[in-house]
Amino acid sequence: MKNLVYGGIIVGCILLAVIVFTVTRSGGSAGLDSLSDAEMTWVKCMKCGQSYEMGLKQYYEELNEKAKANPTPMPVAHPLTCQKCGQDAVRKAVKCENCGEVFFEYSVPNDFPDRCPKCKHSATEAKRKARLGQQ
Repeated sequence: MKNLVYGGIIVGCILLAVIVFTVTRSGGSAGLDSLSDAEMTWVKCMKCGQSYEMGLKQYYEELNEKAKANPTPMPVAHPLTCQKCGQDAVRKAVKCENCGEVFFEYSVPNDFPDRCPKCKHSATEAKRKARLGQQ
């Protein structure tokens, strides 16, 4: 009788673990489907220097298409095709909220990724200072 109770408890625990696993693994949408079509990002061409906004979802979809078309053993972010000059040289960029300069992340070496090379403003640094009350 004791073994039957222990067996029932073990089977119940395994069943509960399987239910918890399947519910948590399949819940919610993830990946590109979770991105809004209205969410925008800045991009800049390394060849012609033009910058423009494009949909964040569109940006990642085009990146996936480039990666599938040019498979490499190591994951590499292939540049996208520029809407202005037509060359494969577009990368994700940041627009400074202080002066409006559009630049590539990490333009200022060994600093915040969004440090503006023109006015030296960093939104990340400003947010951290505001959170810590050091402004």
